[in-house]
Amino acid sequence: MKTDIKNLHGLVSLAASGLIKSAVEKSSFIVNEVPLEFQIATDEKVVSAIINSLLTIVVSNSAHSCIKIKANEYDDIISVSIKDNSSLTNYTNMNDIEEMQLLAKTLNGNISIRKLENKFTTILLSFPNFPKAA
Repeated sequence: MKTDIKNLHGLVSLAASGLIKSAVEKSSFIVNEVPLEFQIATDEKVVSAIINSLLTIVVSNSAHSCIKIKANEYDDIISVSIKDNSSLTNYTNMNDIEEMQLLAKTLNGNISIRKLENKFTTILLSFPNFPKAA
């Protein structure tokens, strides 16, 4: 059985392009720093839904921000970080992030948030890069 591989840079670009207007309204901008050649083997629909939702949460809570999305691979684990450099950011609706945490668990993944007061906030999605079971 052939595994369907998807481009992570493209998934992030698609999510970001839908949020450009909202970001501009918040005097913010989005930078996709995921390498062009970055491929995922896991369920791209779930990954796309999580990235889109997390990015929407970040943009809607941003103010004068540079929002950077990066990805790294450690063995079979992919880590996608969304970093908001605004010191003004206050993530008000944690229920949305908790819902995404449940969706990430369907991939055997995890979402964590790291906030350095008056500096930045990083939301990290990590998941194993395995094909979806048939």
